Amino acid sequence: MSNDQHSFDSDSSEVMDEIDDEALAAAMRVVPLGAGVLAGGAVALLVLGYIAVYLLVFLPRGVVG
Repeated sequence: MSNDQHSFDSDSSEVMDEIDDEALAAAMRVVPLGAGVLAGGAVALLVLGYIAVYLLVFLPRGVVG
């Protein structure tokens, strides 16, 4: 490595955290939506699984007793 190339490990205090406020606002509009879609999809799969077990296991057995 030549002398004019800097390593990020050498001095992290020189690296400024440059965050564009508009890009951050755009990301914060999208990220919670994706988390909600993921959580909703997981709940929907659980409900569909419960209904499938009910229809395929419990109903064919009929009344027990």
